[in-house]
Amino acid sequence: MENARCGEISVLLDQLEDLIEDGKTNFLSGKVAIDKELMLDIIRDIRLKLPTEVQQSVWIIEERNKIIDEAQKEAYVIREEAREEMQMMIEKDQITQYAKERAEYILLTAKEDAKQMHMGAVEYAQDTCKDVEQRLKFTLESIHQEVQVFESYITDLLREVYDNRQELKEMSAQIEQQED
Repeated sequence: MENARCGEISVLLDQLEDLIEDGKTNFLSGKVAIDKELMLDIIRDIRLKLPTEVQQSVWIIEERNKIIDEAQKEAYVIREEAREEMQMMIEKDQITQYAKERAEYILLTAKEDAKQMHMGAVEYAQDTCKDVEQRLKFTLESIHQEVQVFESYITDLLREVYDNRQELKEMSAQIEQQED
């Protein structure tokens, strides 16, 4: 049956060839004018007479092309997803790197601030101690001066008491002398 079809296709191809050879040739361009309807009928008949293997191969080629197109589309989608994921990983890595740098900066700043605060606290303590020392010295000098004034006052009182006692002794001695 397939051989009969091949024979019929061969006949149809011969008819197509005859149609082209019998066509009118244009002198200037070398193109051939043929009966369009007749030619299309012969092509349709050839298609109908094609063996099933040829039709199947055409179908297989069409299916293969569809599969290839779908695979290319899917490959494109996969590449895009991979690119996006890679971009996200890069951005994540950049964010991580930024976070590390920021943490190092914050830690360094905190250490520097702590050092400055410690130095400030030491300076404040030194200033406070110096101020207390100066006040204590002033207070000690004031107390020393007050003690000197008090000693002088007591010494003067003692001298006055002594002088008064001596006067009283002299008076007592005069009274005893007068009584004798």
